[in-house]
Amino acid sequence: MTRIIAGFAGIGKTTLAKKYKNVLDLEAILYKYSLENTESLGLEAIETIKGERSVADKKPNPDWPDNYIAAIKNNINKYDYILVWCHPEEILPHFDNSGIDYELFIPTIDALDEYRQRFINRGNSEEFVNHVSSKESYDMRLPQFKAIGKPIIFLKTGETLESYFINSKDYPPLLAF
Repeated sequence: MTRIIAGFAGIGKTTLAKKYKNVLDLEAILYKYSLENTESLGLEAIETIKGERSVADKKPNPDWPDNYIAAIKNNINKYDYILVWCHPEEILPHFDNSGIDYELFIPTIDALDEYRQRFINRGNSEEFVNHVSSKESYDMRLPQFKAIGKPIIFLKTGETLESYFINSKDYPPLLAF
């Protein structure tokens, strides 16, 4: 059975997909925006697009979010894990309306400084770093996540999605390439 993991930025979704063959990271940016030649982009190019260009530089894809929902559904039973974007207003209601069951992973507020450094280390824009790792943004989003009504798995300082799965007997084993 495929586990769909809706995860906060910086929890290690892309890292997991790079290391394990039973993990698919469905990067939302490839579906949300009309990007030229996305089929030929490698992971490094996708990371550049995610971190350097502002939303204003990206042309919205008219097929969003249906294209993303379809991609998720098309990959169920092909992977043990499908890792997806977790914006509480923009995408999670579409998962619920489409019958996609998912688990929600976000960091604890105490881990925000660590996440800030992760964003800096991976080359995210200053605007992104400041917005996503701010206490104000977290305090605004947490009630939105809680209002969804799904259990939230909080990752503590020093904990990643990978370490959580490895240390939990409730998840399928990660299969290295």
